[in-house]
Amino acid sequence: MVNSLLLHFEEYDRRIFWVLVTLSSIAVIAYLYFLSISVYSVIGRRSADKEISNITINISLLESQYVAVDNKISLELAHTKGFYDISVPRFISRDGSHDTLTLRSENQKP
Repeated sequence: MVNSLLLHFEEYDRRIFWVLVTLSSIAVIAYLYFLSISVYSVIGRRSADKEISNITINISLLESQYVAVDNKISLELAHTKGFYDISVPRFISRDGSHDTLTLRSENQKP
């Protein structure tokens, strides 16, 4: 009877051992998988930060160029390019009586 219990106990020990080995292997594989994902995420974030800083630098350069060009624009330059002052400004109304909006020059008849 003792030999029978001992054999069953040894059989259960083997099953428990292999179950623990399998679970440990799965845990190690999952750990390595999640570790690699976190490393790739950190690398991706660093490259994204570098790209964001490069884009920010380019935007600041474009803004400074815009300010430089904007400072060159004056009323005299507009007149030399063919623009002229208007005597009666036209505004868009919001009363809803008109369905469409058209822009006509002074030479065209309504």
